[in-house]
Amino acid sequence: MPAAGETERAPNIAKNVWDAAGRRAKNEGLPLIWVASRALTDYAAGTLALPRTSPNPEALNRRGRTIFTTDAVWHAANERRTKDTVRSMSALVEILLDAYARGEIHTHTRMVTTGQRDALAFAGAPGDPTGATRSTLSVA
Repeated sequence: MPAAGETERAPNIAKNVWDAAGRRAKNEGLPLIWVASRALTDYAAGTLALPRTSPNPEALNRRGRTIFTTDAVWHAANERRTKDTVRSMSALVEILLDAYARGEIHTHTRMVTTGQRDALAFAGAPGDPTGATRSTLSVA
């Protein structure tokens, strides 16, 4: 179900990528549609870097898959993907989901790359509200 202000989009995503991302999301207790939406939102905001700019050439069987996002996020992501030389919005969403499925990006308070996550693992300070000195996320 879309959140207020979101509309349905149907980027063409390879079945094997969608299924692999779905397995990881299920293992993490997250809806895949939320993961896709969050990754696209963070990419549009400039807080998530792409691990590559072209989809996996071995990915086949592409068809429209449902995700939800606001028009503002969709258009901002489209502008950024053009600058990043990603060929289409479908390719962008597939790249994000493939990276998620492969453990190259991770859910945190936002979507992050492995490098960003690892940097966060040591960012906690003993004086922070949780008293944690490192992230509770496991390293892939």
